[in-house]
Amino acid sequence: MYKYSDEEFKEKVRDKIGNVRSFKKHLREKGLIGNRQQFSEKHVQMFEEVREYKNKNHTTWDFAFQNGLKNDSELEKTTSDIPNSSTAVAENSKKYIEDTLTEILKTLKRIEQKI
Repeated sequence: MYKYSDEEFKEKVRDKIGNVRSFKKHLREKGLIGNRQQFSEKHVQMFEEVREYKNKNHTTWDFAFQNGLKNDSELEKTTSDIPNSSTAVAENSKKYIEDTLTEILKTLKRIEQKI
């Protein structure tokens, strides 16, 4: 599964970086994305649904994020509670470690470019 940085996500959804960061903030508040986690295709779809909600109901982005993500967070809770085996925990731990190492590598590359 491909992961998107904030800039890549901005290009993918063709929107402003401020809206992307606000979207990420709301995802974190609802527990739909981790602190160091990057966007995925699932988040692209969620953003598109929120944009559709915003345009259909003529709301602000903030209101659309608050109300448009409610159903998704409820769905996420019900699907994430089902697998309660050690295998699921191990997969989540492995994914977390991979994401953390990827983030560290990107940071080191940025530092190297500045040197």
